[in-house]
Amino acid sequence: MIMKKIVNEIEEALKQELQQDKPLHKQIAEQLTKSQFIWREEYTIAVAKDNSKTKVANLIVCSHFNEEPQTFRVKREGDFWKKLDAREDYLAVVECATFTNNSTLCEIEKEARDILRSRKEVHSVAGLGFVWVVEVEAGVDIDTIFELYFKDNFLTLEQGSKKYYIGWTEKLKDVDMRNFVCPPIQKKG
Repeated sequence: MIMKKIVNEIEEALKQELQQDKPLHKQIAEQLTKSQFIWREEYTIAVAKDNSKTKVANLIVCSHFNEEPQTFRVKREGDFWKKLDAREDYLAVVECATFTNNSTLCEIEKEARDILRSRKEVHSVAGLGFVWVVEVEAGVDIDTIFELYFKDNFLTLEQGSKKYYIGWTEKLKDVDMRNFVCPPIQKKG
């Protein structure tokens, strides 16, 4: 039920007049000032042990405001990443992407898989809800990608020359990545 509320808020945000000069996740967050949830932008979910790199989610949705600092932990001694510890206020991660008419179905799927895989690697995130919001030009059809990864849990919204896809799952770890729309090319030899 919570995921449907989160998706409804995203859908309502996308129906507003958005400023196209900003990243999609920032445009969505700006529209959610009266939300029942706390929307945190560009939220760090993993840090390299040597602090040289970070993994950042576009948005993390929280049930309430929590001022406690994020904590990170290495799961196994040889791991490269210190990953975000779970907290009771974390509900879902929202990732956004914008594609042009020149983007192929296979390029879009590759980005989806990269995002899904990267987020699933963070155990505390894998157990959360997950939403992928995609902006394409009106008339572009990427239903097959959303049907494969989100089954019936996706919707589309057309606003002028833009089309938005919103796909979601109650738990990111439940997204099946065994199948492909565009199977990878096998290297011979």
